Amino acid sequence: MRKNTKFTLAYLKDVDIEYIIDMHIAYSEFENKPKPSRGILKQKYQYMLHLIITRCKYHQDGLCYLNAQFYRDHIFNDHFSNMLSTLCRLAVINMGEYMPQKHSRTICLLDWNIGFRTVYNKKFLKWEQALKKWKPTPKYEPNKFTDHYNDCLKCLRLTDKEGAQKYISDNLKDKSTHKYHYYNACVNEFNADKMGIYSIDEQGRIYHFLTSLPRELRDYYNIRFELDVANSHPLLTNYYLIKYYNINNNILLLLYNNSIYHYDGEYLGKLLKDNNIEIDDIPIDVIEYIAKTQHGKFYDDFISEFGDIERSEVKKKVFSQVFYSHLDDPFVSKFCKAFQKMYPNVYKVIHKLKVETEDKLPHLMMKVESILFKPIVEECWRRRWKVVNLHDALIVFDVKENETVNVEELTSIIKAVYNKHNLYPTVKLEIGSE
Repeated sequence: MRKNTKFTLAYLKDVDIEYIIDMHIAYSEFENKPKPSRGILKQKYQYMLHLIITRCKYHQDGLCYLNAQFYRDHIFNDHFSNMLSTLCRLAVINMGEYMPQKHSRTICLLDWNIGFRTVYNKKFLKWEQALKKWKPTPKYEPNKFTDHYNDCLKCLRLTDKEGAQKYISDNLKDKSTHKYHYYNACVNEFNADKMGIYSIDEQGRIYHFLTSLPRELRDYYNIRFELDVANSHPLLTNYYLIKYYNINNNILLLLYNNSIYHYDGEYLGKLLKDNNIEIDDIPIDVIEYIAKTQHGKFYDDFISEFGDIERSEVKKKVFSQVFYSHLDDPFVSKFCKAFQKMYPNVYKVIHKLKVETEDKLPHLMMKVESILFKPIVEECWRRRWKVVNLHDALIVFDVKENETVNVEELTSIIKAVYNKHNLYPTVKLEIGSE
């Protein structure tokens, strides 16, 4: 009988459950109701912390959501809100705002000195069974496309577990961080049978295991090729620049097809005029921006200007401070200032789009990206290849169905779809060899 009640409980090493219960009783208002049993509260706090730890561990940002209605009805009852409030007051967790019709409050675990122990508890098993039977509202509408997508995702395999574990042990020494536990969860708790779409957002972006798998770990999975569109979101801005400045396709093709070694706007303007293409109404900085994004050179100037930080960090800063910043931000960052100085007329269009869309420009760009990549994966499926996308990248699994796949053909498929929208990308091979 004892074996049937065995449960692996995640817990916080530095947190005293008895003290939490004391604070819960001190903070809560019971009016005419009797105070809750400490024994009941202890089990509920242990299980709530177990849920939060195990959920946050699997999220790349250390976050999770707890469906209030389900957990109130089936596990924590009237204690649910008070328990979360108490954990928040004690700085064990942090909670975000509730988003009606979107999702429950975001819960962020602040203490990552965690452990696991075996306990014998019928209640925990009962709650686990209730959780398994509960079917939350799907985060996307299943259809033929998502069914095929899920079928491809199930081809993912962890092919070098020892290599991945060694990478983690060599590079992540601090076991009291979310990063350590998250990386270990990606490797040690990987289950190919559970691969599938997590959710699809309003912009059509698809989220699954690979979208949150750290780049450093991808080499240990059966990814034969990963092809990325260079400067993806800066390139998508061209979609709007072309319309705003009425840029014809001759200009775009000349900038794309010529081997350009100088991206200075004046030089490019002369190149166009030498080819009998007039650009009187198109600002030089817009021409320069288009050429650099087409050839994957957009971030180079920022790296030169702020050479003390890595390329990946430059990308994050430009994204957050130029493309994804809000109109009402209280200050202008150095990256935004640099962008305005380099591309004043491009920034004018970006600002105009933010005003017109009420700060939804990032959503527009993500939607365009999703519109582009759906026919790309569908064309690959038509050829019976097992592929998925990772937002702006194409992932090709190392399976029998993909033996005939080659980089040149994949690149041509990506470019053909982008070209239909007057976008001319540079496609880079991130994983695999030609």
